[in-house]
Amino acid sequence: MPLTDYQESLTRLQKALAEGYRESPQVFNVPGQSLVCKVDPDYYLALEPIFMEILARWAVSFPQSAQDTLMHTGNLVVCKPLGTHIIPLTLNWDGKDFEVQAAFLMADFVDRALKLYAGVAEPLPVSELRIRADERKAVEAFFGDKTPPGAVAYL
Repeated sequence: MPLTDYQESLTRLQKALAEGYRESPQVFNVPGQSLVCKVDPDYYLALEPIFMEILARWAVSFPQSAQDTLMHTGNLVVCKPLGTHIIPLTLNWDGKDFEVQAAFLMADFVDRALKLYAGVAEPLPVSELRIRADERKAVEAFFGDKTPPGAVAYL
């Protein structure tokens, strides 16, 4: 079986993210309105499955293809023992808790997309969205041997 070159698909996904940002900046980093919020300098938290569905639509792709590309390029955190990229979490913003299905994207993937294709000069700041502190052990277990989000991600 030949190896798949994901670079073209990854570029298409980054261009799609940038176009989505240009059309609707509130889709990024605005808790309560956004598909993705930066929770740590190294990670964005994405709401699933809606994020992958919308990203695929923007990129004129299928959600599974977008997910495979992000997984195989290391831009989507995958829980190795479980084989999933989705973790149920309780998030907090504006003093309220919300239970969601979440995924973690590498910040470099999103920040690079916005810089290269949307003209955003600086990476987006860490948002006001926080993961409940009692979820930290579950997040660390999900990340396994990868570096999990730091203390700034938790409330």
